[in-house]
Amino acid sequence: MTVPARVSAVIPTRDRPELLRRAIRAMLTQTGEQLCEIIIVFDQSEPDESLVELSIEPPIRVIANSHKPGLAGGRNTGIEAATGEWIAFCDDDDVWASDKLERQLDALATKPEADFAVGSVVIAYGSKRIPRKAGIQEIGIADLVRDRIMEAHPSTYLVRRSAIAGGIGPVDEDLPGGYAEDYDWLLRAARIKPILVADRAVTEVEWHPESFFGNRWETIDTALAFLVAKTPEFEQEPRGLARILGQRAFAQAASGLKKQALSTAWHAFRLDWRQPRPYIVPIVASGIVSAERLVKWANATGRGF
Repeated sequence: MTVPARVSAVIPTRDRPELLRRAIRAMLTQTGEQLCEIIIVFDQSEPDESLVELSIEPPIRVIANSHKPGLAGGRNTGIEAATGEWIAFCDDDDVWASDKLERQLDALATKPEADFAVGSVVIAYGSKRIPRKAGIQEIGIADLVRDRIMEAHPSTYLVRRSAIAGGIGPVDEDLPGGYAEDYDWLLRAARIKPILVADRAVTEVEWHPESFFGNRWETIDTALAFLVAKTPEFEQEPRGLARILGQRAFAQAASGLKKQALSTAWHAFRLDWRQPRPYIVPIVASGIVSAERLVKWANATGRGF
């Protein structure tokens, strides 16, 4: 008889008690017997010990973030506390499908050497539900440099615990504002081994109109520059670098840095004229349409800037 894989689920959270309980309830409906514990990491807020009473099996553990404040520190705290062979992440406002772990572990069973799996998602934006399929079975470092592949959302991550200590390393807590910490972690994992995709929606991802990073444009620009500087593969992939520069130009335009935004957009255009953001930047920089309005429009279609 095969012994079910042991999975520790980690939920970093901060001041969203109702959404957190919804995320926990979804975890408790998991098919199979893989989930061995749910670890809730409270970041910059007092741990709610009453959550332990929601489940006896699997047990719920409630701890405080012992690392740098923010998602990266919360995830690293959960990684250190985990006892399972595998670690799965879920943001406190997202909801796992009942067969999430079963589907991903089935995919991993076909490639025993693999250490990391993700899955497709459904974007929840207000009353809309928008499916997003990755459309591929494996994600390599070149794929991620060219495209963020947002379907590989952190709430779909399932990672072998030994692989984190053995090569991937902890989530980077030094990224400015904690922005793109999940993308950076994916890039580092894919540099070692391809990431498997259970190409069916395994998580419903909540997009809020008032996103945490929605108006932190300067932080986004700085974090993306930091990310490129620490990822040498971007210098060998003009399409990927142009994509990041387009994002930076958009953030600069939203910050009111018109001259800088236009210069960055022109650099992106010269690297890859097919990138859409350089064409949008002059409109934002001139104030014809606000960045916030464009972001809300894109989010309503299941896309982002």
